[in-house]
Amino acid sequence: METSSKDPLASAAEGVTRGFLYWSEEKVKGFIARFRNNDIAFVSDPEIINLAKKQRETTEWKLFEQYIKDRKLRILFQMGLTIRTLMLARKKKHVASLRKDIRYKYGRKGLHIVQFIQNGYFGKIIGNILEKASTPEKLRIEIESILNNIEQTTIFIKQDDNVNKKAEQIAIKILANSPSTFIIFSSGNAMIQCKLIKEKVMKRISGYETELYKTKYKEIYFINKI
Repeated sequence: METSSKDPLASAAEGVTRGFLYWSEEKVKGFIARFRNNDIAFVSDPEIINLAKKQRETTEWKLFEQYIKDRKLRILFQMGLTIRTLMLARKKKHVASLRKDIRYKYGRKGLHIVQFIQNGYFGKIIGNILEKASTPEKLRIEIESILNNIEQTTIFIKQDDNVNKKAEQIAIKILANSPSTFIIFSSGNAMIQCKLIKEKVMKRISGYETELYKTKYKEIYFINKI
């Protein structure tokens, strides 16, 4: 049997080069975008990759990177900012595409973190925790704890949620996990249910106090351990 004397690396490179000849311009652009931005190469749309890269220039990103060094959280934070930008631009198809990529790569928990950031809650976390954290390191640990355990530390209230059942669910989570901070948030018409749920939760637990952040269209209750 005849054996090839070709360098296997050279052969591989030659194969890639031949492949480029048959790729569409869009596919080539996508490959280059993913190659240049390896940390977000899981994103399938090159246009979204370029938009995500721009999020690193925002004030919110600059604030986040001061405190968080975890690579995965940084990527998910970047995706949250990207989805917010896409939604403001009313690019629903791009939002759906990116959500799908995130869910495939990071699962439901990753998507939950992205949605939390997308809704602009990071700045409110900083404001809530800052006065309690005595050092930047403790602030980092607290922020990472909230995000890494997001399904045990936050809950979004919907308009059709049953007040009693949801309050019971939250109280059980707090009693079982004893988090430093638990966050209940809502928007629009669900804000009425959110307040009722918060009141019922506080009757079930002890050793916690609440802090409210509210705008015309959304509200956040921070349930902080005393």
